[in-house]
Amino acid sequence: MPLATLDLVTHEEVSPRSPALHLVGGRTLSYGDLAALVGEVERSLRHDTKALVLCAGDRDLPTVLAYLAALRLGHAVAFMPASAEVLSAYQPEFVVPGPGGGSDLTDFGYVPGEPAGGSPVLRRRSAQPACDIFPDTALLLSTSGTTGSPKAVRLSYDGVADNAEAIARVLHITAAERAPTTLPITHAYGLSVLNSHLRSGAGIVLSDRNPLSLAMWDHLTRAGATSFAAVPTTYAAFGPAHLNLLERTEIRTMTQSGARMPDELTMRLVRMMERRQGRFFPMYGQTEATSRIACLDPTDLPDRLGSVGSAVPGGVITIAPSEAHDRAAPGEGAVHYRGPGVMLGYATGRDDLRRGPEVDVLDTGDLGYLRDGYLYLTGRTKRIVKVLGVRTSLDDLERVVERSDHPSAVVCGDDDVVYLFGAGDPTVHEQQRRQLAEALGVPSRHVAVRHVDRLPHTSGGKIDYRALTTAVDTQEVGQWN
Repeated sequence: MPLATLDLVTHEEVSPRSPALHLVGGRTLSYGDLAALVGEVERSLRHDTKALVLCAGDRDLPTVLAYLAALRLGHAVAFMPASAEVLSAYQPEFVVPGPGGGSDLTDFGYVPGEPAGGSPVLRRRSAQPACDIFPDTALLLSTSGTTGSPKAVRLSYDGVADNAEAIARVLHITAAERAPTTLPITHAYGLSVLNSHLRSGAGIVLSDRNPLSLAMWDHLTRAGATSFAAVPTTYAAFGPAHLNLLERTEIRTMTQSGARMPDELTMRLVRMMERRQGRFFPMYGQTEATSRIACLDPTDLPDRLGSVGSAVPGGVITIAPSEAHDRAAPGEGAVHYRGPGVMLGYATGRDDLRRGPEVDVLDTGDLGYLRDGYLYLTGRTKRIVKVLGVRTSLDDLERVVERSDHPSAVVCGDDDVVYLFGAGDPTVHEQQRRQLAEALGVPSRHVAVRHVDRLPHTSGGKIDYRALTTAVDTQEVGQWN
């Protein structure tokens, strides 16, 4: 077995009797209980060499146990769907299906093994060994927008551990904290909540319910949750009922990442948490950096409103020259990051898992600038377009018409027309269309509005511009959930 392993369960300073997982139904597992269950799962994942364990579930006990057991054994974990395309590309030695799944995997050469925490572990039947895996490889996570695709980010044991510790430091996570799984653990942000709290000996309120549902809030209230992590679309949907429910909880910390959040909504949440003697942390991260890149301390607000904060401990953010656009901010360029959790590289199949580190400095693909060490994001490098000969940032245009109560998104169909997708009052979106034309300095006919019931979002909470661009190209407007 490889010597490199990662144990998120055993802590010298945490009593085995300390609560680790709070499950739906009121059952609580101590760290001693959790270690014993992980040990049971380890036996079903034993392998002569470093193996790939594909976990197809999310926010359920069998998935968490398999994840922790695999890391402790020195295996690599892929949080990816057990689709024919993924199984063929990566040939995992083990598959841990989601609840109720796995019965159809025998056709792909997998046979049931010993049960793991209530869920069967499927073992690859083929006697032919797949290729070796680089020893420090810990995780394969799908990149944003590639759900179901075999493309993944390769992350290391050291990166996972270092980033979890960096997050624990900036959020001041102690063993007294209890964090609910309000986000998928198959994605970097949600997984970082799990990792940073287990790394700190804190508790996890395990649930796969919608973070806005009454069932989730009832569970996190009963379990004594002290924090809440979400993407902007979740916070934007907070209503009076959620504010009333919040008053019944012990939540004193809220964090946000996944996409840019309007300043007005940020300050509303900051003031809400201040009234509770609590804290609201805007954060910024990417799967390619394991999770968090920057964090803004609540004490910096409102003075640093609009910033995503400074680099997490051990990280360095720099701005590299990038082709400018006409509305570029002073000092704006490509955001680069070096520090805890920078990926080993990408993978599209098993052969890629042989490779070691290929990335030293991460080009995030974002545009931004630094002011006194604080990062301000202005857009994406791929969202720079030329409209009637003028280089323009579509993200800049989006901020021109940004209104939290009338959600809209800007995409460019071609060099002649900018499309505004609106999911609010058509009258307001017509006013926004005129604003865009004025900001661009073009006749109004070069800005078109497409009305939709709701804007499409990726699983990470970001606006799905790919879906909107497809709708422009096909001249069809989809109805997204």
